[in-house]
Amino acid sequence: MADSGGAAGLEQQNGLLHSGQQSTGNAEADMYKKRLERSPHDAEAWLGLLRVARASGNDELLYAAYSSALAQYPGSGHLLATFVDLELSRGNKSSAETIFNSNLFNVPSLELWQSYLNYVLQANVEAGVEVPPENRATLMDCFRLVLDNVGFDRGAGQIWIDYINFINSAQSHAQYDEQQKVELLRETYQTAVAIPVLRVEDIWKEYDAFEAQIDRKGAKQQLGKMSPAYMTARTALREMNRFWDAIQGTRPRHGLPQPPGWTAREVEHLDAWKRYLKWELGNPLRLSGTEAHKRVIYAYSQACMDLWLYPEIWIEFAEYYASIGQQNEALAKLQAASGVLPQSLAVQFAYAETAEKMKQLDVCKQVYEGVIDRQRSSIEKATEKYTRKLDRQDRRVERAAGSGKQPDSGGAEEQPDSDSDAGDGDDVDDSVSVASDSDGGESKQRRTAQQVARVRKAVERRKDAIRARMADELAERRETYTLTWIMYLRYMQRSEGIGAVQQLLKRSRTEPAGYMTHHFYVAAAHMEYHIGKRPGVAAKLFELYVRNFSDTPEYIAEYLNYLVSSGDDTNARALFERFHGTAAGDSSELWAMFADFEYNYGDLSAIEKLDRRLIEKFDHESMLTRMATRYSYLNVDCVAVSEFGFPYRKDAPHEPRAARGLGVREPPPADVGGLRVRADSDAGSEPPPHVAVGSVTGRTLNRHQLLASAGSGRFAKPALGSLQAYAPVVEPFVPLEPPVPPMSSGSDYRSHSLHSSGAQFRPLLEQGDVLSYVAAAVAAPDTSAFDALPLNIDALLGAVMHQAPAGGAPSNYRPLSYMPWASRSDSQPHPHAAYPHRGGRPYAARSRSRGRYGDDGGHRGGYAHPARHAPRGGHRQSPYSRSPGYSADGRQQSRGPGPRYHDRPAYHGRP
Repeated sequence: MADSGGAAGLEQQNGLLHSGQQSTGNAEADMYKKRLERSPHDAEAWLGLLRVARASGNDELLYAAYSSALAQYPGSGHLLATFVDLELSRGNKSSAETIFNSNLFNVPSLELWQSYLNYVLQANVEAGVEVPPENRATLMDCFRLVLDNVGFDRGAGQIWIDYINFINSAQSHAQYDEQQKVELLRETYQTAVAIPVLRVEDIWKEYDAFEAQIDRKGAKQQLGKMSPAYMTARTALREMNRFWDAIQGTRPRHGLPQPPGWTAREVEHLDAWKRYLKWELGNPLRLSGTEAHKRVIYAYSQACMDLWLYPEIWIEFAEYYASIGQQNEALAKLQAASGVLPQSLAVQFAYAETAEKMKQLDVCKQVYEGVIDRQRSSIEKATEKYTRKLDRQDRRVERAAGSGKQPDSGGAEEQPDSDSDAGDGDDVDDSVSVASDSDGGESKQRRTAQQVARVRKAVERRKDAIRARMADELAERRETYTLTWIMYLRYMQRSEGIGAVQQLLKRSRTEPAGYMTHHFYVAAAHMEYHIGKRPGVAAKLFELYVRNFSDTPEYIAEYLNYLVSSGDDTNARALFERFHGTAAGDSSELWAMFADFEYNYGDLSAIEKLDRRLIEKFDHESMLTRMATRYSYLNVDCVAVSEFGFPYRKDAPHEPRAARGLGVREPPPADVGGLRVRADSDAGSEPPPHVAVGSVTGRTLNRHQLLASAGSGRFAKPALGSLQAYAPVVEPFVPLEPPVPPMSSGSDYRSHSLHSSGAQFRPLLEQGDVLSYVAAAVAAPDTSAFDALPLNIDALLGAVMHQAPAGGAPSNYRPLSYMPWASRSDSQPHPHAAYPHRGGRPYAARSRSRGRYGDDGGHRGGYAHPARHAPRGGHRQSPYSRSPGYSADGRQQSRGPGPRYHDRPAYHGRP
């Protein structure tokens, strides 16, 4: 194909699959096309269509498929790179260059940049021929451009290696050229080893060999200067690998972005990205401000490319731009997001607020007006869609009841909507079988009438299901439409004042009936009261729209709440009496609000009348529940809990809760399968009936009152009895028999050989029990654990110091503070830790022969025994403290060189 068939063909065929064409000439492609018309985000169908288009050899179908796929997924670097490689393989260089110019700087895809680099290399390098200087300059610029944009990508290690090899391949014709080459190589190596990219270890090895080849003496200095940066990059790479393993492990198999369905896998994938972004925001490489910002921006760009249809990623990206002072970039990012997600209210509102901060008020109005138009259009389309479905069902009944004949199949068959009716309900068989001519006319009519009745009954069932879905969808769309108007109302109040709010309110009256819910008018009335300081106007607004929402309990409750909060008691009582007998009066919330008002501010006679009316209207109410509600305030319900026992009574319509601090003792917990469960919990009992949040003793707090505290026990508790009991397996500890009888107060430690005592413990220490038990006992804050052991602890500790378990220390073991290797980290054990005996003698025996600072007797300038450095009488004596050459209190006697121990500072744990 000629070059002109590339980009031009792509533009000409744009939207071909959605142009209404009945067939593409390929049965399999037509099947995928129908799937995509019903579900535009069916990634498997997109990939199948592209596969069929490539194999068909039909250029028109190929460009149509790729144009539609790229229009659906414009941020997919994989699709762009695949299409570029396809065009280059077909010789369409102009098409590939058009793709590069349009997407390289907008789509942060390493795969697309790699395709660009390969394209430039193929155009400027010939096999077996030295690269001309002008071509080499072009390639150097290309490498630098690629590395500047994606050089810090985790997978860019191979590009760095290729760049280094390309620099090495240059021929030096003078000493100056060689010196420049060396400096450029050193700079490139030092930049690459400080970036956490794959194969960074290989780059470091090459850099080591490079420096050694240039100057063996100066190599150590150069490598030492870059070693910290390299170690930081290598450590960061290991952490990045864990994050990217989680991201790639939860990514969809097809790799194309999908709208959030909030499945467990999708939530896990989103969380994996959030953890990685948080790690990048923490600046683990300790880079300067500009470099750190560059890495975070690239990470967010990758996240947006993968989570293309998730609003929160775009919003967080824009918030990061704003946090570093780049307001214009933040606005541009939200503008791009509004084009990708035009139906996302969060993106549109964030875009409008950012423009408002930057005083671009015209942009704000355009955003709000655009969202209102789209939401109105969506309501109209949904109404038309479901109306067509209902009409189609009516036509089926008419065809079935027409003349008792089969429906005419000769005409054009009725086409279903693009939104498939699959799953709408029972399929209706509107065909009416015709009786044979031999049957009597009366029998034929009777059978026909019966079949028509069956069809009509099935159609009615399906129409009921369609109406139910229509009501749910329209209710959701009306709520989003109303929310958009409320946000617009807030913006107009902030930018232009209360007068603009009044103008917008007048305009809203021209909207089609039923499109807006009562929330908008409640918001407008409250704005008049709080901002305009005109309670009379607010009350008139409530009264004006009460005619439209007289059957909406929520609106009546908001109206009543406004009258109570504004102090209009007379109209509040009048409003309740006006609507308590209507459909809105069946709401228990309305009665609870009015009862709360009367209990707080009414007289006793009015309270008694209201209680009688409540008991008559609601079956769950009684004199007892009314008293419990009346004798309470907010979350203080002592009477209901401690005196009436509502939390513990099965006949009370209340959730059980603990009566802590209310004079009632909570039943003691019982052991059930290893779990501590309250005694009043019944494993086989049904959970308590659900009560609305904030309701106590039959009274529901309205949301304008104070919220109940979380510790009040009003909220549903898990039914522990229904949980499966779990008891962790714990191996019982068997006390050891003391191998050495306890010493009396007058006995001498030297009469018990420490070395021989340790030998007696060796068979037990090989099991790993003694070491773990002693470590736990030492870590215990209560030192009485030592006194409770029926064995010689000092001898035991000495044995522990001289021998470790055969299988290694337990996982929860930590070295004791007086072990010779305890002051060092796990990665740097003490040189004597592996052999606590030298020549078959313990440390104490060596110090007895050569003294504290002898070559064999201790660690010169290092380890000091805690018993010798401890304050007098402040620690338990150790067997080492009374070895020959030292007095009982740890003072050094005349034997042995070195300073006296009491002249040295006291030991207070690890250095």
